Amino acid sequence: MARSRNARDALTRLREQRAELNAREAELRQKAAQELGAMLLECGAETLEAGKLKRLVKQASAMGLDAALERLRTSS
Repeated sequence: MARSRNARDALTRLREQRAELNAREAELRQKAAQELGAMLLECGAETLEAGKLKRLVKQASAMGLDAALERLRTSS
């Protein structure tokens, strides 16, 4: 029976750690959002429509940032 108790204790500890990690992830996501928001404001992105900016970032991420920058550079 001792083995079963150890497994249950380990499972409890694992769940507690997962909850702590989830809370830490939420905190870091919030901080990252603040940092990214500040960068967007620095480059004047507040003048862009939010939906279009979101679509631009998604498409640039999907194609790879370097490829997206190269494509923008050559289209100018």
